[in-house]
Amino acid sequence: MNKQVRKLAVSLLLLLIAVTTAFSQVTTSGMSGRLDSQSNEPLLGATVVANHIPTGTVYGTVVANDGRYNINGMRIGGPYEIEVSFIGYNTRKASDLFLVLGEEAKLNFTLEESSLEIGEVIALGSKNSRFSSNRTGAQEIITSDMMEKLPTISRSLNDFTKLTPMSSGGNFGGTSYRYNNVTVDGASFNNSFGLSSSLGASGTEPISLEAIEQIQVMIAPYDVRNGAFTGAGINSVTKSGTNDWTGSAYYYFKSPDLEGRKQKTLTLDKNDFTYNQKGFSVGGPIIKNKLFFFINGEMDRKESPINWQPSPAKGQQGDGQSIVDVNTLQTFSD
Repeated sequence: MNKQVRKLAVSLLLLLIAVTTAFSQVTTSGMSGRLDSQSNEPLLGATVVANHIPTGTVYGTVVANDGRYNINGMRIGGPYEIEVSFIGYNTRKASDLFLVLGEEAKLNFTLEESSLEIGEVIALGSKNSRFSSNRTGAQEIITSDMMEKLPTISRSLNDFTKLTPMSSGGNFGGTSYRYNNVTVDGASFNNSFGLSSSLGASGTEPISLEAIEQIQVMIAPYDVRNGAFTGAGINSVTKSGTNDWTGSAYYYFKSPDLEGRKQKTLTLDKNDFTYNQKGFSVGGPIIKNKLFFFINGEMDRKESPINWQPSPAKGQQGDGQSIVDVNTLQTFSD
């Protein structure tokens, strides 16, 4: 009897692991395409090598019988340098390729026989169109370059996820934000009890914007790798170190003098509050082309009044005021 119970427990554990794996979030990218000769014949056994320039990470594969190749699990971002080679044919190269989170870049190549005399060869790659076989539903990708150029008032993920056309505040597709699934590097950062904002608890963010590389907002994807939400899947991936040393230090603050107090003919009272956010980040190589690190530390300090109006007795007017002081420390390391 005890052996049967143990076997049943092991089976349930394996099933739980399988289900958890099926609903894991995508944190990488990939590339695929077709490799042919000038006579449109597939070049079986040709090699495709992709080199991630910032870190020196190299990915490679061999062309299949039908002339197609596929590389998965690649780092997001770039630039990448692609090299395609086959015995008896000239080598082709493509450069300045950037990969985005959860999408697969498509590059096709045609190799010419090496006995031919040719001039300069330039291979151009283009991003996937909005509607292609590589997309698994409506989604929006916000890269680190976009986050640096777009304005943000609260330095929140909300400032960027609202760029999705289906967004209405923190809600997506008409569904409450409580049904969103927020992940960072595949780990859940949900507010399980729904007692605060859509992306963070107690008025804070799940992770500093300084540590985010890309943000992916998915609406109803038909991909088995994504699930556990009926609103939006907000999948973010953190930065990693490269062969180059990088660092930053920043300080943001808000002042009551910058707050608007007029609504048509009504002038509101001035609320005294303080808010400041400061942090730093540093990244670089531990072993060049092999091992890297990235560290980010951030501290938020906020002191703001909360006005509340108790129910007065009939014929009387009541008011009250309470002061809340919130100190939050956020740290992140990779």
